[in-house]
Amino acid sequence: VSQNGYLSFQSVRYSTPDSKIPNDIIAPLWTDIRNNTGGQIYYTKYTSSDVLNEINSYIRQLPSASNFSASCAIRVRWQDVYLENDAGYVSFGVLLVSDDQDTSYIMMIYWQMSSLNQPWLAGYKSKNSNHFLSLENSSNLISSSNFNNQALWVFRVDSEPQESCGNEYCTKDEVCVKRSGIDGCACSENNTRPRPDTFDAIEMCESSSGSLSLSRCQLFEAGYAADMLHLNDPMCKGKIQGDRVVFDFDNDNNTCGTTLRTNETHFIYENAVQHHRSGDVGVISRQKWLSVNFSCVYPLVKSISMPMVIEAAHGVVSRELSTEGSYTIRMMPYPNASYIEPYSGNVTLDENQQIFVAVDVEGVDERQIALVIDSCWGTPVNNTNSSLFWPLVSEECPNPQDGTVKVLQNGISTSSRFSFRMFTFTGQSESIYLHCKVHLCLHKESEGSCAHTCGSTTVPARTSRSFQDTTAITMSM
Repeated sequence: VSQNGYLSFQSVRYSTPDSKIPNDIIAPLWTDIRNNTGGQIYYTKYTSSDVLNEINSYIRQLPSASNFSASCAIRVRWQDVYLENDAGYVSFGVLLVSDDQDTSYIMMIYWQMSSLNQPWLAGYKSKNSNHFLSLENSSNLISSSNFNNQALWVFRVDSEPQESCGNEYCTKDEVCVKRSGIDGCACSENNTRPRPDTFDAIEMCESSSGSLSLSRCQLFEAGYAADMLHLNDPMCKGKIQGDRVVFDFDNDNNTCGTTLRTNETHFIYENAVQHHRSGDVGVISRQKWLSVNFSCVYPLVKSISMPMVIEAAHGVVSRELSTEGSYTIRMMPYPNASYIEPYSGNVTLDENQQIFVAVDVEGVDERQIALVIDSCWGTPVNNTNSSLFWPLVSEECPNPQDGTVKVLQNGISTSSRFSFRMFTFTGQSESIYLHCKVHLCLHKESEGSCAHTCGSTTVPARTSRSFQDTTAITMSM
């Protein structure tokens, strides 16, 4: 265990991060870490059923891992360690998990992470697999994931492969064969070949990034060698992870020909895994072609609710869309227009006291996406469809019948803000419940702000949206 954020199975110390190092290294965060400024580095071995069952609950979310049962796990944790160049403190760890069938996983976990201004690497390298993450910024380790949870990265890394096969190594579920003069890993007899029509495709989406994992042996049996496949950009090849071929893109330095479009209900990132011979430029071809299209889809419209009673705490709404993308919307109350510290703990708000509300979206690319508040309204009961309500924001602008409402920011970033003065419903409870309907907008299609200017005599025509993904979040005040 190295203080510099990696594990090695060889008695060699590596000075600086280098992806060309020999095999057998696991690096949740390989970088320069001081050893004289506090912090802790320790490891724990787990064999108790309670801990292993919790680990199983995560890994079994992966396709083809529904029957996984961990028999042993080892966690190494770097807690509050200080970086060189006074880059601050970080906390991260790695979990090595195996079952009794020689199936193994690496789980990299990040609790505290900053943007590093020094060389770093995250990933692993073994005899049959080399996978270092291609992220523009180290802070993406905690804000992104290849799994369903932010700050968690999971990789399958089984035991030593059965046999060398040309330039590859076949796993225990594969067998080396020769097809059309090419050595490759075909599916073994005990491989059930799940979902052969899509090559057992597994898709993951997070913010403006996505990945597609395909069965290597199913591809080879269909006549497609892994090293011949690529995304829309021919330079974006797949990475071998165990018996899978994984293709990924992001919106930083790894776009890989990804396109972004929108329809009436969603915005969509699209790409495709392709295969064709480089010489196929004539009128006809007798070579096999392949195009596996995949997309990350996000809804444009959401409705959120904020019950306002005695105690203040921010609310969160998070929506998973199957293998589609997900993002999080937060609505939080603030005491002033600085929007620095939200209300928390026990507070009392008087009638006619001004309150400031922020609605933020996380998990989308702020360079491309803006959040727009369509409408907000208050009700005396926690029901968005209550017959008794008071509009605060309507058609993206303040209710003209309520002179206390101000829309401070709308449709220019991933955060929108408004304010109003507290009120109660006559003859009703002293509590009010605040609800807002919002949608996401693509900057490139909006010609400036995604929201129209309030006070103008004409309202720009907008595309109708019949889709509404309604989810309530609880925020008390």
